[in-house]
Amino acid sequence: MANPEQRPIGDVSVPLNTGDVRELKKEMGRLLEDPIGGAERLDQFLGPNIYTWVELKSILAILFTMEEREIIRHSGMRVWDRECQGPDQGDQKWPMQDPGWNNQNERHRQNMSDLRWMIIRGIREAVPKGQNIGKALSEHQGKDEALAD
Repeated sequence: MANPEQRPIGDVSVPLNTGDVRELKKEMGRLLEDPIGGAERLDQFLGPNIYTWVELKSILAILFTMEEREIIRHSGMRVWDRECQGPDQGDQKWPMQDPGWNNQNERHRQNMSDLRWMIIRGIREAVPKGQNIGKALSEHQGKDEALAD
């Protein structure tokens, strides 16, 4: 009998259910309302699975507007460049076009995991800490209040 540690690693791809992603979108709300909660819900939804670049791009397209996706991408790349020392820069880890990563290639699987990490961290970092944008935009000066200096 072969040693289990010597077996090749195989990856089984389970198709995404678009309905599940749309249901997640309803749960998540808008990015500006709760970016940390949204990142946690997406992280739980993705679970331990490794998704391809195409799958992750599709998930993001369902969940976020184009503007939000750009904010998340730039935030994720900024976090990667700040926290991860290595030869690859954020724009190499989060390419604009399908890099053709293969689930059966260990380095490609690592790239997919890194991209997922960047997405989750990018969502968390998308809205500056200490700012409640929704509340700030809804605040108005009362008619009896003096002008601020």
